[in-house]
Amino acid sequence: MEKALEKKPSAFERRIHEIDLLRGFLILLVIFDHLMWFINFYICHHTSGFLNWYWTSDLRFVVRQIVLMLFLFACGISCHFSRNNKKRGLLLLGISLLVCLGTHILQLTPWFTGRVVIIDFNILGVIALSILLYSLCEKLSSKNLWYVVGLLMLFYFFVLVSEKFDASTTYNPFLSILYCPFNPIRAGYVGDYLPLFPYIIFLFLGVIFARKVYKDKKSVFTKKGNWEKPICLLGRHTLIVYVAHEIIFTGLFMLIGLAF
Repeated sequence: MEKALEKKPSAFERRIHEIDLLRGFLILLVIFDHLMWFINFYICHHTSGFLNWYWTSDLRFVVRQIVLMLFLFACGISCHFSRNNKKRGLLLLGISLLVCLGTHILQLTPWFTGRVVIIDFNILGVIALSILLYSLCEKLSSKNLWYVVGLLMLFYFFVLVSEKFDASTTYNPFLSILYCPFNPIRAGYVGDYLPLFPYIIFLFLGVIFARKVYKDKKSVFTKKGNWEKPICLLGRHTLIVYVAHEIIFTGLFMLIGLAF
């Protein structure tokens, strides 16, 4: 009877809250960044000096890189706790393909033409392919994972970053998945585009970090504050939040944009 009356610990109490907290902060920054783009595209029509500056500024470019690298790093930590990374990777890949297909179909629909930005490959695809590659290396020791990181870095620096990788080839839809050797926004890339490299490397670094720090799969920060709960809630459901906010923002700003 006493066992039946025992209150089950909440997800906030069970989970490693510092990881959810980090992911929650990161998804908030992503939402803010996308909000700035939607306002600029649908309402200001690229006429706002501040929003145009924000969207093409070096500050945003640098902060965006840091946020994306941390996001992949956090995903790598999550891979350490996952029971089935292959399943997670395939699920994300499927969602990524649906997003790509959906935006292409909408763009071909007369009412949506010019109002919906096509998304070919973005962070969902990067995370999906990164997780799937890690699932093939999952049984390797941390030492051997460092070798994988080394190979990925060699490929990145000596094949993709080298002058042999012609910048113009990134317009090829298959090669553009790998790498974009310039600022994608300034080069005319839109639709939340993101290449696989160098971000995939940070997922593997996150796995190695988690194997060392979270060997026992327990939180290293035992103190929790109530203020963390809403942010951790977002962090626990980043995939849902990411997809949902894109759909909501697109629908909402398309309607608002009709008045401007």
